[in-house]
Amino acid sequence: MGAEAEKRETVPAEDFAAESSPANAVKEEGGAFKAYLRIFSYGGTFERILQAVALICAVGSGAGIALQNLIFGSFVTTIQDFTTGKSTPDHFRGEVSKLALYFVYLGIARFALAYGYISLTTFSAYRITRNLRHKYLHAALRQEVAFYDFGTGGSIATQAISNGRLIQAGIAEKLALTFQGLAVFVTAFIISFLTQWKLTLIVVGIAPLILVVMGVASTFEAALETKILDTYAQAGSFSEGILASARTVHAFEIRSRLVQKFDKFLQDAHNLGNKKSPLFGILFSFEYFVIYAGFALAFWQGIHMMNRGEITESGDIFTVLLSVVIGTTALTMLTPYIIEFTRAASAAAQLFKLIDRPSEIDPFDKSGEQPTDTVGVVDLENITFSYPTRPGVTVLDNFSLHIPAGKVTALVGSSGSGKSTIIGLIERWYNPKAGTIKLDGKPIDRLNLNWLRKNVRLVQQEPILFQGTVFDNIANGLVGTQWENAPREEQMQRVQEAAKIAFAHDFVSQLPEGYDTMIGERGGLLSGGQKQRVAIARSIISQPKVLLLDEATSALDPHAEGVVQQALDRASEGRTTITIAHKLATIRKADNIVVMNKGKIVEQGTHEGLLKQDGAYTRLVRAQNLSVPEEGSITETEGDDDDSAPKENIEMTKTMSRYRTADQTRMELQKERDNYGHHKQQGLISVVIRMVRETPELNWAYFGTLVAVVVAAGAFPGQSLIIANLVDVFTLTGSEMISKGNFYSLMFFVLALGVFVCYFAMGWTTNTIAQGLNHKLRKQALNDFLRQDLQFFDRRENNTGALASKLESNPQSILELMGFNIGLILISTLNVVACSILAIATTWKLGLVVVLAGLPPLVSSGYIKVRLDSKLDNSTSKRYSASAAIASESVTAIRTVSSLAIEESVLKRYTDELDHAVMASTAPLFTMTVAFGLTQCIEYFFMALGFWYGCRLLSFNEISMYQFFVAFMGTFFSGQAAAQLFQYSSSMTKGINAANYLFWLHDLQPTIQETPDNHDKAPKSGTSLDFDHLKFSYPLRPEAHVLRGVDLEIKKGQFVALVGASGCGKSTMIAMLERFYDPTTGTIRIDGDAALSELNPRLYRQFVALVQQEPTLFQGSIRENIALGIDSDSLTDVPDAQ
Repeated sequence: MGAEAEKRETVPAEDFAAESSPANAVKEEGGAFKAYLRIFSYGGTFERILQAVALICAVGSGAGIALQNLIFGSFVTTIQDFTTGKSTPDHFRGEVSKLALYFVYLGIARFALAYGYISLTTFSAYRITRNLRHKYLHAALRQEVAFYDFGTGGSIATQAISNGRLIQAGIAEKLALTFQGLAVFVTAFIISFLTQWKLTLIVVGIAPLILVVMGVASTFEAALETKILDTYAQAGSFSEGILASARTVHAFEIRSRLVQKFDKFLQDAHNLGNKKSPLFGILFSFEYFVIYAGFALAFWQGIHMMNRGEITESGDIFTVLLSVVIGTTALTMLTPYIIEFTRAASAAAQLFKLIDRPSEIDPFDKSGEQPTDTVGVVDLENITFSYPTRPGVTVLDNFSLHIPAGKVTALVGSSGSGKSTIIGLIERWYNPKAGTIKLDGKPIDRLNLNWLRKNVRLVQQEPILFQGTVFDNIANGLVGTQWENAPREEQMQRVQEAAKIAFAHDFVSQLPEGYDTMIGERGGLLSGGQKQRVAIARSIISQPKVLLLDEATSALDPHAEGVVQQALDRASEGRTTITIAHKLATIRKADNIVVMNKGKIVEQGTHEGLLKQDGAYTRLVRAQNLSVPEEGSITETEGDDDDSAPKENIEMTKTMSRYRTADQTRMELQKERDNYGHHKQQGLISVVIRMVRETPELNWAYFGTLVAVVVAAGAFPGQSLIIANLVDVFTLTGSEMISKGNFYSLMFFVLALGVFVCYFAMGWTTNTIAQGLNHKLRKQALNDFLRQDLQFFDRRENNTGALASKLESNPQSILELMGFNIGLILISTLNVVACSILAIATTWKLGLVVVLAGLPPLVSSGYIKVRLDSKLDNSTSKRYSASAAIASESVTAIRTVSSLAIEESVLKRYTDELDHAVMASTAPLFTMTVAFGLTQCIEYFFMALGFWYGCRLLSFNEISMYQFFVAFMGTFFSGQAAAQLFQYSSSMTKGINAANYLFWLHDLQPTIQETPDNHDKAPKSGTSLDFDHLKFSYPLRPEAHVLRGVDLEIKKGQFVALVGASGCGKSTMIAMLERFYDPTTGTIRIDGDAALSELNPRLYRQFVALVQQEPTLFQGSIRENIALGIDSDSLTDVPDAQ
């Protein structure tokens, strides 16, 4: 009853892809805001306390920023009193000293508060995102296998990587800075109202205008961003499948065509992203225009009110003005953060869609019976079934079969007859539409799912092993058993016993580290036969009562097939075994052979009995040329079985034994050539210059941005001059004050118009740059990955999940840097320089003291912060790559994960990696935040110095009041600009690190590639091959000699077979012929003349066709996949290939 209710609530898998688009997800969640708030529900009490303390610190810091206006207003009043003769020089200097100390106190408080809110929000963001990632993979692993039949696995793995990064960015320091900005806004207006409510009411109208524009723009931006994320999720799913199949890409030379297909997704996202350009132009330009227009309004009204006697102190006008300015500026500074929040909300909405989807067959469900005694009788009663992807095609039609305990039952028949479907139903990958499957008389849907899969083990045609050691892979079969948490020595004993039964112990013992040898992604460092035997050991180690063999030897060479078949025969002893086989010779000893056709049983019986019937089975036997005499017996051409272990040549299986050669040094260098750790990092300026140089198509946007930035950077020095002149206006009276006040207020409005034009242009052009770079770098990164030598993909850090993570996150980080952020960074930098020059040029005594005393420590602190942030980002990226690899590996191998019932084990490994990443980042984070705190407080110290020293110079008549205010406002605004600059350090460091990796990747040249020297060199038609004393070691294992001097001649037209024990180098020979690798020494010659290494690999591979043991198909139709074998984009030749 409960299962049926759950089934009714489950979102159909075929509808999930459409419904899980971010746009729909956000809509169903009730809006981006609700999706964003829900993120915080994944934090516990500890995280909530951290967030609360951090936000209190942020609010306090914001209030402190606003309070500086009171100090500033008091300074202006004190200076006005001195210049008008109301106070003596000694009294003036004493008052100035007291006020300067307030800035010092404020700076100390800002340091502590800034340190608190940045470190605590970032740390809590790490933990919350960790929990959300954990929950997302948990949701992915709990889905029924049918869910993945619709091709959603790749996008799920990609979203776990990329969306988690976006969410973390959206709830870390940007959140604290937003609360700080809001606190500045609220506190500033409270101060403003308390100081002069009438003037505040006049200028307060600018705030609602900014809020309205921000709200409308954010809504449109969120809608576009959700569509973009959806497109990138599809692109990520496609690219992950490509990265996992690098050998196929090289073999068929289809890199350019796959990249072009990937580019179609990118172009769609690019077109959507370009629609943000006018949006950003309006958003940023309107905000800054309103601010500077507000300056003009405030001064104009303030002067008239002072002339009418409504305001008596000029300092009150400055307090109101600066409060309104700082408050509204704080709002405009929130715009980049709001963009981050919308991205985080859209990313989270995607994850929530899967998290909220109930599973029809949930492996984490602890309910269900767990019988203590299992016999192994399997009954299929009146089963009717259709795959969810093809609901109109009935695969099994009222199918019934009794499978006795301890016997071998073989299922044979043509492809599509339903044999593998029975395996999937017994594994409970699917539920039948009608009928019941029973184990020992109990319906399997009433049994605990993990208990069922622990007692029913599967060996598949294409075994999938996981990255790790041989021991780890075999021990996966112990998960859920009484030995799961046994001491390693006891586990090792069981592992070795299972390996011996599977005939794997001998070759494993010859590996460099034995059972602790790393076997690479998907077991890529083992041969096909070796992988299959490890998979058999993994399946039988838990001592299952039922063993399912799904064409377990069909993809092996004859020698490996014989070895594996003996292992299977031994593993089947005493167990209920259900085997599927196309090669009928492997099942002739089965207790019952079931012949199937179109989902029904045609006939069944023993081998001899079926041959006597001379029916469907006999026809299958004859079709395989197994020499069936009329009396009905097969001539056994494979020799007698031997119950003992196969007599493999130990020397041939020592594929990883130690050796030393004269080529060792060269091999070591080759091993390290594609190690990113040796790359010399470039700084921000070098990164930006290179990106500009490599994207000439964006030159117009770069030029427009540069012009806009230079002009916009004049706003701070310009307002310094205007404000200094306005201070002088307050010393005047009557019509002269009104006249000059009107003029300078008008100058502020002219400045506002100029700012509007500059920021509109910058908003448009920087988004154009960001979208163009994001498109180009994603496409270029995939192309650069795929053109690398195969040894690049053999490196452990370059597993599919890690590469998919880099392909997604690195261009995104550059987008965040080279978007509006780069404009603000450049403006802040130019403001620091321009305001400092203005201060020194106006009065060198004050300017030099303040600039030299304040800017060096401020810039130094910022530089240290950037450097530490860069190291932290690099280290966390590496650690998160490990978790990304687990997510990608588990989701793409979901059938293997589910058959082994290791979902909880995989989830624990994933969570452990996340925990390690969080813990390892904690100390560097809290260290780095010290430097950030300094960048936020040092400006107050040199403001104090500037006021104190400037007023002393003023009191001794060494400078005028105009000079003082020009110099002081210049240093004041330069300090603000510098502090703002380092608020973007996170975007800077991530962007710089991402760019460095992509530049290194682009510069990394494969050793096997098309060059000007071999451009036209292609083999002749109908070639002969000569292997001349060929030696080879894999670049990452130079100490392991795989080929040891092979001499072989293959003449034109010959049919040559390579046979031998698993691991003897057969597949390596194929890799040599495909030029996946070049020999360590020796030569392969073609037509007795040209060495293979001298030919153009692209032209050569057009003459070579490869059918691999584990075939790979790419996302798309059957027709498109077949067409990849044609050296053309045309599909006209596909019918002939069929």
